[in-house]
Amino acid sequence: MDTTFLKRLITTSLGRKSLMAVTGLLLGAFMLIHLGENLLLLKGETAYNGWVEFLLSNPITPLLELGLLLLFLVHITAGVWVRVEDFLNAPRGYEARRWQGGRTIGSATMLYTAAAILVYLVYHMLTFRFVDHSMGFYQMVTGAFRSPVFTSIYVAGSAALALHLSHGMQSAFQTLGVSHPKYTPLIKAGGWLVALAMLGFALISLYFLFNMDLKAAEAGFQVIIIR
Repeated sequence: MDTTFLKRLITTSLGRKSLMAVTGLLLGAFMLIHLGENLLLLKGETAYNGWVEFLLSNPITPLLELGLLLLFLVHITAGVWVRVEDFLNAPRGYEARRWQGGRTIGSATMLYTAAAILVYLVYHMLTFRFVDHSMGFYQMVTGAFRSPVFTSIYVAGSAALALHLSHGMQSAFQTLGVSHPKYTPLIKAGGWLVALAMLGFALISLYFLFNMDLKAAEAGFQVIIIR
């Protein structure tokens, strides 16, 4: 078996950047899918619990979770490695010159938002994945969203994710050599759209924090009574 390609991915700077780019794009796609799953919360308990039960009963799900974990580990490892290399190899004053060259907040805070996302991910897993689910997944999630403390953390995590992807998505395409005067503006716009979509997680949590679901249900009940 020829392992030359794999060795290049690991032992060369370009290979590690490519690994970070590909895994980043795949994780960004997953987050869009996960946002779609969370939107089922707005459809109610039956829709959301039905989807979660389908996932848990599907024999492929553990393999997908293992693959997702591998993507995270590879992305984090490659990202830290590349960042350390850039820091060690950059000439003095390089950071200041990069700011003068139009560096964005998203690109300047990639390492910090990555750390914030990692911390939040661990918190998220401890809150939802490795706990008692006997109350039902819908009640568990919406109950957490009615907590101002949890929602504040959730909103902060969503903001960090949006900021991270605002630069990460378009940078990934550039790393992979997808750069063209005609398509680059579209790629940048697409990256921003994906980043802004991540704020949907925050909006969903705020929807339940302010009991908008209960108010909507109460309004619907009053309409039925009037009729």
